[in-house]
Amino acid sequence: MLLEVDRGTEDAHEVVHKLRRYADGFRLLPSDAGERIKRLARAGGSGHVDHELRLWRRYSPATGREGTPPVAFVFADTTDAKVANTVKALEEGGRRYWAPRRYEVYQRGLAARDYGQVVPVVFTADHNLRVQAFQFRF
Repeated sequence: MLLEVDRGTEDAHEVVHKLRRYADGFRLLPSDAGERIKRLARAGGSGHVDHELRLWRRYSPATGREGTPPVAFVFADTTDAKVANTVKALEEGGRRYWAPRRYEVYQRGLAARDYGQVVPVVFTADHNLRVQAFQFRF
């Protein structure tokens, strides 16, 4: 999980741009990717490049679930109104990065959604986080 702490110094739309940059970063390919993989990535919707071939998989351990790592926005030292405004801006302006897409199928009426290419987003305030202290005995 990527942790983004907002101390109230950024505008709500700047947070949306951060989410866009995270989504763009998850699509990057390593410099040693083959030409076939690069062509598939450039094709966009018609060509799917598995997450295992993306650059971020080289520095992020396997989680056992499909998709990109979640991004957690933690709001600290800010008002509830600012948090609500930022969350609303992320819900509206960031929809293309966190919302699932329809599968590209030839049958009509398929209700399933593809969550594999979106960035999971978590919101919380710093006072909701709790630190657990552990005591180790040797």
